[in-house]
Amino acid sequence: MADASDVLLELWKEQREQARQTETQRAALTNIVILVFAAGLGFVIQKGLSPPMLTVTVPISLLGAYGAIACMKFHERSALHARQALHLRAKLAHLHPQLEIETGWADTYRSQGARFPRLTKLRLYALWVSLHMGIAVAGCVLSICALL
Repeated sequence: MADASDVLLELWKEQREQARQTETQRAALTNIVILVFAAGLGFVIQKGLSPPMLTVTVPISLLGAYGAIACMKFHERSALHARQALHLRAKLAHLHPQLEIETGWADTYRSQGARFPRLTKLRLYALWVSLHMGIAVAGCVLSICALL
């Protein structure tokens, strides 16, 4: 029978894998949104801005907004798995205090914060949401220009 450490470690690995899968899904969605945006933008540039181009520009706006919402949801899921992994890591640290797991993690986190004080405060998911919102805004601007 497996001891408690083995069980906790396997559960921790599963949570980390789930978090990675969420990030992979977010990356795939972002790639699709960027590809569709680039194709739509190329089509609009080729044909010129006119009211019929609303059939391209409005969906670009909607796709950007969808991407932003999906990125927020992916962040929520990733945060859930990270919190679960953190809980499991704390249990492992409690079982094996001689390993000083929590101390090592805290020291690394502090040194990273000291080395990159501004970047550690910037949330990665905010960058992804901003990218998608930029695409949504670009679609709106193109739609307004098409109407003028």
